[in-house]
Order: sequence, then C-alpha cells, then structure tokens
Amino acid sequence: MTTILPAILTAKDFSKYFKADFWTRAAETICCRHKISFQNLLRDEYGESIVFLIDEKLVLKIYIPTKNGCEREQIALEAAKTSLKIPEIYAFGEFENFKYLITTQLKGELMTREKWLKLDKREQIKILSQLAKGLKELHTSNTTNIDFDWHKFIERQANICIERQMACGVNPKVLKSLPLFLEENLKLLPQNFAEVFLHGDVHFGNLRVLKQNGHWQISGLFDFADSLKGFREYDFLAVGLLMIQGKGDLQREFFRAFDYADAEIDETLRKRLMLLTIFYEWSDLRRYALRLRPEAVDYSLAELERAIWSFI
Repeated sequence: MTTILPAILTAKDFSKYFKADFWTRAAETICCRHKISFQNLLRDEYGESIVFLIDEKLVLKIYIPTKNGCEREQIALEAAKTSLKIPEIYAFGEFENFKYLITTQLKGELMTREKWLKLDKREQIKILSQLAKGLKELHTSNTTNIDFDWHKFIERQANICIERQMACGVNPKVLKSLPLFLEENLKLLPQNFAEVFLHGDVHFGNLRVLKQNGHWQISGLFDFADSLKGFREYDFLAVGLLMIQGKGDLQREFFRAFDYADAEIDETLRKRLMLLTIFYEWSDLRRYALRLRPEAVDYSLAELERAIWSFI
C-alpha cells in the first residue's frame, strides 16, 4: 500500500520534515477517514506538533512520535475541569504510525507579547486573576488516570539538570553554582502533599483571548500535551517565565489571586520557584535570561533568580 509519510523515527527526522507539504495530504486523508468536510485546512505555524485548523470548528494535531504527548493530552482533556473553556475531543487515532487527536477549536485570538505589554496594568491583573482562578479549579480535577510519578520526575530532573543547562549554553558561573543550590534548596520541595492536576505549560501561546465590552478576557486554554500531576507551584513556572518574567508586581498579584497571603510571598517561595525552574521539563536558563535582557546571560545564578522571580 502506498504511504504518504516517509520513515520518521527520531526527533531529528521530525524536525527535518516539520514543514514538508506531505503533512497536508496526511491531514486531508485523516479528515476523510472521519468524514469531516471542510473548505479550509490551514497549517498552524505554532507549536512542536503538526497542527491544522479545520475551518473554524476543529483542530487536528499530529504528534511528534518520540514523545507521549497524545496520550497525555487525551487523558488530560477527559479529566480536566475548569471554568476556562478547554477543547473537547472529537476524534482520535493513528495514521502511518503517527498518533493524532481532533478537538474542537476555541474562539478568540492569540495574546502576543507585544499586545500584552501595551495593556493597562489593571487589565493585565484582571487577566492574571482570571487565569489563577481557572488554574485553581483545574488543580481540583481527578488525577486517577494520569500515570505520572512526581517524585521520580524530580529525582530525574535533579540528576540531569546540570547536563541539560550545559547543553543549553548556560554560562560557567551558573553551572558551577548549581550543585550547591540544589543541596541547599531541595528540602524546600514538600515530600508529603496532595498531588494536583497540572497543565504544565500555561503561557500566551496556549491561551486564547477575546475582547468584550472593551476589555480582554481569556476565552480558552489548550495544549495539554505536557500535562502531569504533582506539586501545584509547578504550574506557576510557564506563567512566571514566559508571561510575567521580571515583573514582580504582576507576579505578586498572580500569587494573591491564587490565595497566597503576602507573608507567603517571600524568599522561600522565590527559592522554591527557582528550584522548580531548574527542574522544569523544558528548562533553559539561558533562554530565560535572554527574555529578560541580553546582558542577563552573564548573570550569576543568584542574580538570575532575583531577576526572573522579582516579587521580593
């Protein structure tokens, strides 16, 4: 039988063929399989997966074969409960060894960083408060079917974090400081706590917004491919690193909206968040430094901690 896709066995292969035209033929075939008629099949340029927008009603996501994103997302969408609008599963399957998921398409538009920076501070706080409320609700979702061991994850991240940051090009000062930082601060992560449902990657790229009555509000949260279960502050990372990095006043408002008392927004919280930043599944301290300002790539670990998590 004639196939549409070439042999793609590694992440390197997937990256090589990421923009290839044959994905469109694959998407058309999948739509035909599920009897989905359409007028427009638009390739979305964002994300690590192959994503197609089917008119304005559905989204087709074909997953990178070297990760378990499809399983994680499907289980998460079936379990997630929050007042934030999330996609609903329409269909799923496998096409030439690639797993895919078809979901409903959320209304709204992308909140770009440029648009965000132009918003009035009060409107930024309102959006962050809505996000905090939605995440708190999400954290109460049932995690029974989520197969994830938080403690083993933390142990693994602790073992590989120096090697990972070295590969990311972090400066020698930071690399030299990491062993002592881990030794002094690992105790800040609780050992006994109620694990919660975690989205794992909440940032502008995974949110949709709508302007109603002259004000922006979140109209949807999607991309649950990095979902997991564990310590709730892990879900603060992408928000703090990719949305409000270095904005201490907005960080404090986000924590307050999450019902943190001012006394809890302290140095201990900052140290714990920096530790989780280092353990983040896709952590890249050099990238986070560049998002702050060019010269931050030469910061020490302590300077970078205070610059990213600047709420005290």
